[in-house]
Amino acid sequence: MVSMMIKIIVSVHDDMSESGGTTVRVRRVVRILSTKYEVMVINCSGGNQEKLRDMDDATIITVSGIGQRLLWTKSPLIKALSVTLWNLRLLFTLLRTRPAIVYCANDWFGFPGVYLASRILKCKIIYEAQSIYFEESKELGHSGIGLRLRQALESFLIRHSHHIIALSQNTYEFYSAYNHNIDLIPVFVDDEIFKKRISKPAIGDTKLVGLIGPFDSAFNEYFLDYVDNNIERFDRRIRFLAIGRCGRMVRSDRIAYTGYLNSVADYIGHLSCLDAVLIPSRVATSGPLNKIIETMSCSLPVFTTPKGIVGLYSIEPGRDILVFDEKDLVERVNELIFDDRFMADIGRNAREAIERYYSKSVNENKLMGILESVSNREEQILK
Repeated sequence: MVSMMIKIIVSVHDDMSESGGTTVRVRRVVRILSTKYEVMVINCSGGNQEKLRDMDDATIITVSGIGQRLLWTKSPLIKALSVTLWNLRLLFTLLRTRPAIVYCANDWFGFPGVYLASRILKCKIIYEAQSIYFEESKELGHSGIGLRLRQALESFLIRHSHHIIALSQNTYEFYSAYNHNIDLIPVFVDDEIFKKRISKPAIGDTKLVGLIGPFDSAFNEYFLDYVDNNIERFDRRIRFLAIGRCGRMVRSDRIAYTGYLNSVADYIGHLSCLDAVLIPSRVATSGPLNKIIETMSCSLPVFTTPKGIVGLYSIEPGRDILVFDEKDLVERVNELIFDDRFMADIGRNAREAIERYYSKSVNENKLMGILESVSNREEQILK
């Protein structure tokens, strides 16, 4: 049996007080690990610490002013300074706390500091790969020396992690060619929380379609732009609800906004009012996967593009989810959303697929098994 006192530090180069693709995953992982290990989370938080109350079983270490937003600037100097400061703070924290395991939650930029600490402390590194970093960078239009540096960093972290957890099948297949200590644990959802929704009362022939944010990132902001650019092509009986923080609102009487939501309960409440969710992804990224599986867990049909389902496995288009080329999305939404029986079938199949492959109950044992295996390796080295 693994000792309760084994210390794990989770490194995440994001603000844990906000909800995003990376932080939602980290919260779920930390809640599972905290049942058996001493867990500390180091993150770039600059927000309200009250929002971290659901992580009371873990120690939260916050680093202000060194977050992802600095990497969005156009200044290479500011970006380099941000990455350097983050690595120095990671190295200092790891040397001070001396963990047995460092769990890098998709933390590309902090890996050099973590690796240096592991060489000094002889601790193990588990790297959680949410996507193929190099391929995602190409999708975003990066090129030249910047792209080559990203490729070199990804190659380095693949080869020097003691164990890798891949969140998608394509990432697993790519990383497994370079590191055989790898397992697939997909983006998963607590299907006891994201339960089948209460039937929405019919309001005439109107249908309400959800767009899921937050909309202050380029990935999600495009969802609003897509609807705005095609609003006159959508059937007049279709209205839209943008769920999440939004800095730039599209002015239309057919689009409503929830603003930032303070709780998962509020989020699920808004999902319960929808007839479907639209995720018109133009770029393949790990981000939409949380949106998709949470929506599917609530028995809601999802309309998306082939880019939107990159990384999902065991999900059958046309049966569990509705996948069409971006140019055909509007026409297919108009055609299918008013077929109540068909949409109900898609929603039911979606929920069943999540229960089989993407539920917390299915994946938490895999996660704990990996940690126990790595912990046992660490104990044997110490002996």
